[in-house]
Amino acid sequence: MTLENAARLAELRREHGLSQEELAEKLGVSRQAVSKWERAESSPDTDNLIALAKLYGVTLDVLLGLKLPDAPEAPETVFEAPMDDEAVEAAAAPVEAPAEAPAAPVAEPCLSPDCDPLPNGSYYEHAAQEKARAAKEAEEQAARERERRRRRFPYPVVVTVAYLALGFCFNLWHPGWIIFLTIPLFYLPDRERRPLRLLGNPVMVTIIYLLLGTQCNWWHPGWLVFFLIPLLNAADRR
Repeated sequence: MTLENAARLAELRREHGLSQEELAEKLGVSRQAVSKWERAESSPDTDNLIALAKLYGVTLDVLLGLKLPDAPEAPETVFEAPMDDEAVEAAAAPVEAPAEAPAAPVAEPCLSPDCDPLPNGSYYEHAAQEKARAAKEAEEQAARERERRRRRFPYPVVVTVAYLALGFCFNLWHPGWIIFLTIPLFYLPDRERRPLRLLGNPVMVTIIYLLLGTQCNWWHPGWLVFFLIPLLNAADRR
């Protein structure tokens, strides 16, 4: 979406007396999505482009600000000065205007999935790429929002309260302290929270080893669980 196309979308919306909220409600999208279209930060997908064209009563060419090439200017006619009476009479005779060539028909935008208004499927290919890019941006934005919420959550305070409750109520000062090791696991980014990657995390393996040792007295051969770290990480990369 270029700046010119974004400005064209904003101009058409204002011409029809719509606010961003009203347009978003008619299209079934968020106001932030409309705002991003008009700031050229993202592009409407194919369905929204068609809906906008129908809403404004224009073609896709007009919606996107596309223009047909200007017709070439007619060459200027150069008259030479007449040299005799016959030439003067010929020059004074009315000149018949050439017949106008029929105007070339303007192709209407193709709104059917069976055809493409641009050659070689470039329109739908571009629309699919824009839709995929918008979906990826939305997914990345959602992941960043989840990480921000996770960082704001006072998980260490919750763990401390839980540890004190285990100690005072159930006398589990040991091995209750192991729950403090879950703090770095809580703040892992989404890409590190996949099952295999999480089980292969050194902190998680340490927690498993301590639980085996304190609860089952399997200090040996419980230490073998540390060999899971490279195995699980290798399986996650496949």
